[in-house]
Formats: sequence, C-alpha cells, structure tokens
Amino acid sequence: MARQSGKTNTMFAVLGILSLGPHTGYDIKQHMEQSTSYFWNENYGQIYPSLAELLDRKDIAVEVIRQKGKPDKKLYSITDQGRQTLSDWLSQPMEHVVMLKKNELLLRVFFGGNSSPETIIKHIQEYKEKLVESLHIFEELERWLINVEHKDHNHKYWMITMSYGKSQFSSLISWCDDSIKILSS
Repeated sequence: MARQSGKTNTMFAVLGILSLGPHTGYDIKQHMEQSTSYFWNENYGQIYPSLAELLDRKDIAVEVIRQKGKPDKKLYSITDQGRQTLSDWLSQPMEHVVMLKKNELLLRVFFGGNSSPETIIKHIQEYKEKLVESLHIFEELERWLINVEHKDHNHKYWMITMSYGKSQFSSLISWCDDSIKILSS
C-alpha cells in the first residue's frame, strides 16, 4: 500500500503528538525534544506548514485562545478523521528504514589509512563520550518510565522505544571499544 497521497512523515509525527492531547506548535516541538528527538525530530519550519496542511485536510482542529498583551495562542487537537489517518498510516508497510545515510565518523574511519591510528582513535573516543552521555539519558528515562504511577496504553510502546535507544547506544559503545582495540594493536 502506498503512503497516503501528499502526506509526509512530518505530518504523521505531528498527528502522533496531537494524539496524546492538544498542543500549540511550540508545545509540539518541546514534546518532540523530550520524547522522540533521538529518532525523530522536526524544526518549527517543518511543524507549522504541516499544521496548516493538516488543518486544510481536516485531520486537526484549532482553537484560538485570546491572550491579553500577547499574541493569540493556537491550540491544535486531532480530529476523529486525523486519528483514522494516523491509524491508517501506522498499519501501512514502511517505505524504507534508513539506519545510516551519512556518518562523518565512519567516513573518517574508512579513509583513516591516510592519517594516524591515534587521530582516528581520538575521534572514536570523542564519539564514545557522546554515546555514553546519551545512554545515561536513556537510563534516566527508563527509571522514570518504570516509576510512572499511571501507566496508560502508550506506556508499553514508550518502553519498547526507550529499549531500542538504549540497545542502540550500548551496541555503538561496544563498537567504539572494539575499534579502539583494533586500532591500538
């Protein structure tokens, strides 16, 4: 089954966030930063045009909230049609999963024979430090998810997503260690 005509993954990401409750455009970006940013993130330049398109398609509704001394606030919510659109998209096969399209570290490692092992080891060690920081964030997220008092139907999906991220970072850290050993010998 082909992707729904004219709809982008950005639109589906926005619909997914709105399926959790009403949000402003700013709130959508903040929610992504706190939840999906390690595997899917959008900028405001992608979010706001998607909101306009989803409004035109009647997948979402907007409530304009007047504020004294401030610009009006637009609170977006998913419609029943939008929930169906999201559900239809979730049931379709994925067009492709790109795990690794561009990776500057691997490009440098691949051509590392033109440098010294020490230089490439330094790059790998710096990369590993960032991975360790990210892994700690996932471990904190895991503790938080385990201790959430009111686990709704989304909880198990969030746990699975968190587990993927944790496994990915752990595996990459092991790759760094193995690569450093190889280059050090």
